[in-house]
Amino acid sequence: MNPALLHDRDDKDYPRPLKRQKTYYASAENGLLYDRYTIAWICALHFEMAAALAMMDEIHGQLPRLFNDHNTYTLGSIKNHNIVIACLPEGQYGNNHAASVLTDLKRTFPSICHGLMVGIGGGAPGKLDIRLGEIIVGSRVMQYDLGKVMAGGEIRRTATPKIPDHSFGTAVANLRARHEIHPSRVPAILQERMQDQANYHRPSTPDHLFRASYEHDPSMANCQTCDQSQLEQREARRSCEPKIHYGGIASSNQVMKDAVTRDKLAQELDIICFEMEAAGLMDVLPCLPIRGICDYSDSHKAKDWQKYAAAVAAAYAREFLESLPVTGDASRGSWPNARPPEQADLGNRRQQLLESLEFDQIDPRKTTIKTAYSKTCRWFLKHPNYLDWLDSEKRLQHHGFLWIRGKPGAGKSIIMKFIYTKMKKTDIPMKALTVSFFFNARGGLLEKSVSGMYRSLLLQLLEGFPDLQRILDDADLISRNQVTCPPLNVLKDLFRSAVSSLEKRSLTCFVDALDECDEQQVKDMVDRHYPYVDIKSGIRLILEGQDGHIEGLKIYINSHLRIQDPALIDELKQMMLDKAAGVFLWVALVVDILNKEYRRGRLALRKRLQEVPSELSELFKDILTRDQEHMEDLLLSVLWILLAERPLKPGEYYHAIWSGLSLKGLVDPKMPPIKTSDASDCINKCIISSSKGLAEITKAKKPTVQFIHESVRDFLIKDKGLYQLWPELGTDWESQAHETLKLCCNAYVFHETIGKAIDGQQSTEAQSMKNHLLRQFPFLEYASQFVLGHANTAAYKITQQRFISEFPVPNWVRIFNIFEKYKIRKYSQGADILYILADRGYLELIRMRLEVNPGTDGRGGRYRHPLLAAMAKGNKDSVTALLGLSSRIHNGTDITDGLKAK
Repeated sequence: MNPALLHDRDDKDYPRPLKRQKTYYASAENGLLYDRYTIAWICALHFEMAAALAMMDEIHGQLPRLFNDHNTYTLGSIKNHNIVIACLPEGQYGNNHAASVLTDLKRTFPSICHGLMVGIGGGAPGKLDIRLGEIIVGSRVMQYDLGKVMAGGEIRRTATPKIPDHSFGTAVANLRARHEIHPSRVPAILQERMQDQANYHRPSTPDHLFRASYEHDPSMANCQTCDQSQLEQREARRSCEPKIHYGGIASSNQVMKDAVTRDKLAQELDIICFEMEAAGLMDVLPCLPIRGICDYSDSHKAKDWQKYAAAVAAAYAREFLESLPVTGDASRGSWPNARPPEQADLGNRRQQLLESLEFDQIDPRKTTIKTAYSKTCRWFLKHPNYLDWLDSEKRLQHHGFLWIRGKPGAGKSIIMKFIYTKMKKTDIPMKALTVSFFFNARGGLLEKSVSGMYRSLLLQLLEGFPDLQRILDDADLISRNQVTCPPLNVLKDLFRSAVSSLEKRSLTCFVDALDECDEQQVKDMVDRHYPYVDIKSGIRLILEGQDGHIEGLKIYINSHLRIQDPALIDELKQMMLDKAAGVFLWVALVVDILNKEYRRGRLALRKRLQEVPSELSELFKDILTRDQEHMEDLLLSVLWILLAERPLKPGEYYHAIWSGLSLKGLVDPKMPPIKTSDASDCINKCIISSSKGLAEITKAKKPTVQFIHESVRDFLIKDKGLYQLWPELGTDWESQAHETLKLCCNAYVFHETIGKAIDGQQSTEAQSMKNHLLRQFPFLEYASQFVLGHANTAAYKITQQRFISEFPVPNWVRIFNIFEKYKIRKYSQGADILYILADRGYLELIRMRLEVNPGTDGRGGRYRHPLLAAMAKGNKDSVTALLGLSSRIHNGTDITDGLKAK
């Protein structure tokens, strides 16, 4: 094992469905064996496979590859069909390669009885009005490049049409008949599975079909200069939803890019689509070709429609499999060679434990760290300390530990991400694995705790080496009855056991930003959990003192400072390096400052640089106070980023700032539109201007608004920057801050515009109403969920009695229920405020409500009474308050000791 690389800090074509897929880890031990798979899903291109993965209900772990099989598979399932997904080798296309892939697949998975060839194809418009992004389902396949050359050069085709087998043919007919009465589910599947994947959405590129005689100019990269008068005249589609066409498909080992030949073959062979793999597959196994149209098989081919076409084809394939009956022993419970029930239960328990290790935002921090600029980090790969750490012969000297130390903002996380990315590429299946955890002080509890770290590292380890999942069966480590996430002490033991079982395999752990975790947790992890390792003897590297790091700062300055005079650049660069003391964040901020001053001339640049403080915290203060304009915006920005119950999405932040300013009459009382063409630009400008450049939109899969660096938070709280900027907040600033956020939420939730919008949507289906409201009022879900939570925190110092007594419960319930996913958790329209407070555990508000009205009756939901709601949720202090007791302790016993949250 290569132990952890630590510091004490201070992949885009693969879409995922909206709902997280279940992941099952297949191995010879847990019963998901080779003969359990009956459907082969073949793709020719990587983005076709990406779309296929997004359609799966479950993703299974890999099975060992047989020695005579050269393919790499992804295993999964849709409904009760277990599926093997295979992609042709990169850069290899055509019928021959497809046949080779399927031949190996069938040998490894002997129960495969049907195949799907799913991906993109070229349309052959003619008798059918086929458009880009529409779906072709092959009723027969003709290989048109197979034949004999006769006298005079005539080619006589010898291939015979291939048709899907009887069971697939009847299933297609059944689904087609259903579509005559009910619309296809393809649009709904795309919405559910691909809505967060912008690259796979319908493109804005126009759907142009040129006349067959008009060829594209090969010197032009696209069709912007093509003669628009040569376009075929076609009726406009009333809907953008993809149509489904059924007909013949032409297959060959050559790409069709000639419209005249296309039309000739289409008429001669009665086909509506061209592709390159189906004929080869159907020589090996009965297959159904499903193609999304990405071009018109002519010289005007472009790639703009490819990913959307792959997505629609995959969506139809999913709908087809949803409707396809499971035959014979293909159901999951009746496989040949299935394990005994008690062993199957053991496998299910393993799966439950693995799923319990996962948590939301398990790995967003790594994605938000900026990628190393150009050559600024390459020096690290040649540093003697790093090379010593890699040297196995020196392992006894440093015990495999490398510590990267440095000041806040020095650039340690960027270095960590750079090295991790490099090393991850060297992973070898079943031999070498690299795992990581990047602590995130701006995230949820598990993102910044040792418990979250162990959960993440253990999950990555058991995913990377599935055979190690046997440790989950060890009763000495974990109770047989345990199916939820184990406590921290058990997680540590499981991780130690897994590492001890590596044998000759290699494991490298990267742990970033230890100082963003609770200090006592880190000390406990290092001092107690590694008693057999003298970590002090590990290799230490202080970033600011490294020549390579200083050279990296120089490279950054040269690349980003917008000054043309080389002599002036050198002068300013040396001044910056002297003041920066190796802190990359300081350099990045000051470069931006100087770029804004550039037009004022050399003297202004020198003067401004001299005025810039050398300490990072003082620089933050200088940035925030240099002008006193828009300080209300800045305060709202700081409070929302510091104290929001969860990080705000960009649109939420935009409307949250507006709501706060609107209360003070500082902005137009009309809500800013969110659906205009320039809305994104307006949101970005709002974030930058309101935070004075110290906040940004993260680059995570689900972007949020955060400070540019954790040191901004440290300045505001630890260095008391918040009190220096706004002394009127006082020492109990958090209560006052939550009061401000409560007022923002309250004003937004009950804004008359929102009430009218909801009234106008009463007849709309619930999910459609929710989507409509979120598009128009992005802050509404957060504001309705957390307005009472902010009031509860404010109540520690600021009375909320009037707020509670005047709170419009029926209106709030109506809005809250729109966003509540589970029907059982929704409140009745006659819900009492006390019931809601008890159900949500808002102790301070409960006490204030009882001071005004001691009665504890109040209905409103599934538990029927406030006391029962508090007991069911395990809110012990709330139960005590509702019982009218001053303490949970009675005669030395905690009377609520038996309460546990359901």
